[in-house]
Amino acid sequence: MSRVAGRHGPVRRDAITAAALAAILAALVASAMLDPPSGPSPSPAEGAPPVPPAPGVSRPRVEYTGPRGELAGPVVMRARVRAEGARVVAVTFRLDGRPLGTDTTAPYTLDVDASLLPPGRHRVQVEAVDRVGGRAVSAPARVRTGGQPHGITVSAPGPQLDRALAALARGHVTVLLGPGRYPVGAVRLGDGARLVGAGPGTVLTASRDAWSLVEVRGRRVRVSGLAIEGGTRIGRAIAVAPGSADVRLQRLRISGVRDTGVEAWGAHAEVSVQDSVIVGDDASGAGVYDVGSSDSRDSSVVRTEIHGFRAFGIDFAQRYYGRRAAARRAVALDNRIARIVDPEVANGTREGGIWSGGVAAAIIGNRIRDTGWDGIETVGSSYGVSIVGNDIARTRVGIYLEHETNGSLISRNAIADVVAGINVEWRYEGRGSSANTFTANRITGARQTGLFVDVAGDRNRITGNVVEGGRGPAIVLQGASENLVTANRACARSGPVVQLQSASYDNGVAAHSLRNRVVGNRKAPSCGPP
Repeated sequence: MSRVAGRHGPVRRDAITAAALAAILAALVASAMLDPPSGPSPSPAEGAPPVPPAPGVSRPRVEYTGPRGELAGPVVMRARVRAEGARVVAVTFRLDGRPLGTDTTAPYTLDVDASLLPPGRHRVQVEAVDRVGGRAVSAPARVRTGGQPHGITVSAPGPQLDRALAALARGHVTVLLGPGRYPVGAVRLGDGARLVGAGPGTVLTASRDAWSLVEVRGRRVRVSGLAIEGGTRIGRAIAVAPGSADVRLQRLRISGVRDTGVEAWGAHAEVSVQDSVIVGDDASGAGVYDVGSSDSRDSSVVRTEIHGFRAFGIDFAQRYYGRRAAARRAVALDNRIARIVDPEVANGTREGGIWSGGVAAAIIGNRIRDTGWDGIETVGSSYGVSIVGNDIARTRVGIYLEHETNGSLISRNAIADVVAGINVEWRYEGRGSSANTFTANRITGARQTGLFVDVAGDRNRITGNVVEGGRGPAIVLQGASENLVTANRACARSGPVVQLQSASYDNGVAAHSLRNRVVGNRKAPSCGPP
């Protein structure tokens, strides 16, 4: 949920001529700021998601409710969304098919300054995604944009930059930076601050070593349309401090950090990274690192390309068990993540594409490649999580469920070139994973097993999955009981479709696979096209 921030009034040029202002606005439009970075999976507004919804999957209903006609200055776009059997996790507003921004909390709105959009006639549509991967797009509405900016401070490299940075720290101001390189020691953003660049030609650079270059300490903060080049002098590009809420970081290009691209911690809500590119260049941490807790909620990473970090692509890092309200409703939607590798560590504590440890997280439509340990992993208090429609390849384990993942949905994921497709960790220290649903996943070329459920992974539904190629059993229940395993197929693969075996609990007592219902599973020479 977002609101318009900033004050109305004339543009403050701070020694910028009218001609220079016009040049900045032209650069802003020409920079294709509305384009997502090369990488995110296309949405139905532009093409099909990587794994299309299966027949019968719910689709929400969505409608753009305004404003229509002439859009001028700061406006709030609104959508009406109705869930059809599954919670809506994200709503994206699009201008001529390209994303303006995404809201993950109701009521679904998006604040924009229409004077900074390409002038002329446009189509506005809204796309909604629910927790089972159902997508719907509204009918188009016609709008016109144009007019001169109001309530904006315009700056360029030089002496006037200090005044603009001081205004951002005080808050309730919009600062537009023209093209150029801006050496800064630190940028602080207070309540209602909006920092807007003119595209990738607007570059913040680190003038000294720092823990972070940009620090957000406030509510209703926006940073968009610029690059941050740390030159390995900064630990993180953007830090979101405790107490911050309704923060949108959008259309950014981040590189040259020692540790992490964007980090949030403490009590925070509705912090979102969208339509950005975050390059690690062997940085030690994560592209986005969100330290979740019972005091945080509704963090999201959407349509963002992340590569070259050692620890994680995205880490919703809530590690505590038994927290039924921890780090609620995190969203990772339509991101591209690659090359998350640490050659010095190969023990399962890092090297993950997306890790999540909060309640009711939605990990949907992401493409993950070349991670050292796993593509997606649930940790901490992962209750009611959705892992749907992701495309994962070239890693050890496609999806790993740590030992307190319960009541979650793992569905319609495409997993290839792995040791194991999906692995459910064993129960130990009194905690385990159970009552999850694994359905309609397609696992290709798993070298050991397609789906492995370890000790006390009980009461799961394993239905309609396809395991194709490779060797070994397609599905293994090892000391797991009361599972329903039905309508699964193993194609062009040696070994049984389902194998039941025994193991031990962490106290040494034998764990047998008991009272499982295994029915209607079959082998075939070929599974046909996905």
